[in-house]
Amino acid sequence: MNNTLGSLILVSGLIVPGLVNGKVGKPEKEESKGYEPLQIIRTVEIAFPNKLLQESIDQGEADIVVMINNDGQLMDWIVVGYSHPLFVKEVLDVLQKWKFVPAYKLGKPISSRAELKFVFKNSALIRVMASGMGLIARQRIEERKGEYWTFVCRQEDLDAPLDAKVEISPMPPDQLGATAREGRVVVEYLVDPEGKVRMPLIISADDEAFARSVLLAISEWRYEVPRREGAPVITRVRHQFTFTPVGS
Repeated sequence: MNNTLGSLILVSGLIVPGLVNGKVGKPEKEESKGYEPLQIIRTVEIAFPNKLLQESIDQGEADIVVMINNDGQLMDWIVVGYSHPLFVKEVLDVLQKWKFVPAYKLGKPISSRAELKFVFKNSALIRVMASGMGLIARQRIEERKGEYWTFVCRQEDLDAPLDAKVEISPMPPDQLGATAREGRVVVEYLVDPEGKVRMPLIISADDEAFARSVLLAISEWRYEVPRREGAPVITRVRHQFTFTPVGS
């Protein structure tokens, strides 16, 4: 992996705003349970990189995972794959200018994470496909297949087991003012090529105070750099925390 590839994948930011005409993919059966997917308003169009046309490249793609909070703000993003870094550059120049309508669950806005696939062909951006976590679910390791680079790896395919260098325990229920005295929180997050926790989402929680405590704690966690065949990659983690009163 060359320096250009490495620098692009690590770019991220905390960005205060900003529809693909349609909804980010969740199954219809989930919508029937009161879920309304994230929507994106494309306020600025994405141009095909002129330099690539000069090199007789007329198609390609870029894949980016975004984190949108319950106010519709773009809070974080990470590049997970592309066919050429210039496609990524064009997307990132525009992405932070777009606006977002947050996902809703049972009538309330929620934070959500989604994968956006930008497909370029014949000198134009022909479509933006949005879904849950397709690339992360497929877990393609970092390798070159048909001129496409990916940066995602399953934990079981890493060179070594994921190893936490810094782990801070969430505060116990007694110190949180929680309604429940005990309970569980399941959280999912990405570990990026620097070993940082990115885009955490609460999957389930027995008490909102427990969930807040978990998010605060894991924001400080650090891992050894996840690697596949020696190269830094992204991996996904799902972790369960159990809360019990002190002394129990």
